[in-house]
Amino acid sequence: MLFNKLVIPLVSAAGQASAYYLPSYFHEVTGQQLPLFVGDGSLRATEHSCPIDLPLSCTNTSEVGDSCCFEYPGGVLLQTQFWDYYPPVGPDDMFTLHGLWPDLCNGQYEQFCDDSSNIDSAQAVLESFGETELLEKMNRVWKNFNGHDDDLWTHEFNKHGTCMSTIKSSCYDQSTYKKNQNVVDFYKKTVEIFETLPTAKWLAENGIVPSEEQTYTKQQISDTLNARFGQPVYFKCNRFNALQEVWYFHHLQGSILTGDFVPIPAMMNSGCPETGIKLLPKNFKPPTPTDPHQPGPKPTGDGMRGFLKPKGQPGCIISTGRWYSSGTCAGFTLVKAPFGGYNMKSSKGWCGINSDGDLECSRVMKAMQFAYDKEDGYLTYGGTYRWSADDVPKAWKQVPIRPGYGGTVEFKLHFEAQ
Repeated sequence: MLFNKLVIPLVSAAGQASAYYLPSYFHEVTGQQLPLFVGDGSLRATEHSCPIDLPLSCTNTSEVGDSCCFEYPGGVLLQTQFWDYYPPVGPDDMFTLHGLWPDLCNGQYEQFCDDSSNIDSAQAVLESFGETELLEKMNRVWKNFNGHDDDLWTHEFNKHGTCMSTIKSSCYDQSTYKKNQNVVDFYKKTVEIFETLPTAKWLAENGIVPSEEQTYTKQQISDTLNARFGQPVYFKCNRFNALQEVWYFHHLQGSILTGDFVPIPAMMNSGCPETGIKLLPKNFKPPTPTDPHQPGPKPTGDGMRGFLKPKGQPGCIISTGRWYSSGTCAGFTLVKAPFGGYNMKSSKGWCGINSDGDLECSRVMKAMQFAYDKEDGYLTYGGTYRWSADDVPKAWKQVPIRPGYGGTVEFKLHFEAQ
């Protein structure tokens, strides 16, 4: 295995970094405790060998570089599950697997991190490795709401798996590594973690079962899942007050493949009412909405069209994705993405976050996923409502904007329907 150089703080009981050490590993042949580093800063050791005394991800008090034994920067690992009842998806008595996501330590996240590692078909990769049993499990529990499960599996690796530092192909012994072994390992680990979190079984053990009439309290669901998982769990309801998503948060000690997933409290509050929550059976068909006055812009056949304006600031976002205070606003279109959220485009092309971390719309950008809150009209990216810039544009100056807290001017980005 090859490791990048890693320096880790030794943290005192008071939480302060009192010293630094270089991790070592136990050589099984010689019986010696050896340092991780050789002359060029790399290590050749047993595949996936990691020191046992690594800190948990996101708990170090000094920045740690990427390595094959320390998941960074995505040190919060979320295992996400869905309960889709209309149309019914997956077994009637099981929440289905959605993914394993590496969020940043501040609750935001990166996506589509390495185009060179993308795959075209998860099923084809798994079949090439003879992973028949794994495919059978995935076909049963890892379901796409829109059908075509392979599309979801492929999307999950390309969006999230490529952001995991400890399963990069360079972390394998290159003399034995077969192309896409890390892809296979990503799917194996995701299913493995899912199988340790039987949400529907845990709920049923406490009398919370699918029903069109029975309702439950937020406290009942919270107490049940928290007791089984060992930490507060995030769960979400839809507009019918029906339970639909459950997210389990972890820190990680070691690598994705061989490390310990340690439960931590959810980094957000659960989005359900205090009472009247239903767990609807998977054959339930919701009533046709009768209220025509739904908040937010109305979708057209090509998506929702509108302007983007920094809340409380002059000007608007132009078609390149930059902030401009002179001239007219550009039109943007939000198109529902296949696996949740929205893709956004302007006359210049698809919009996404470029290598500098800025919003860009162009012919060369690939479509990335944004979130849009119909009630307040705000556009979010990477788990944050906040956007920032280095300055407010003046005269004919165009200013780049970026998601998160990275500039001297901060604002929310409002999507105003045309």
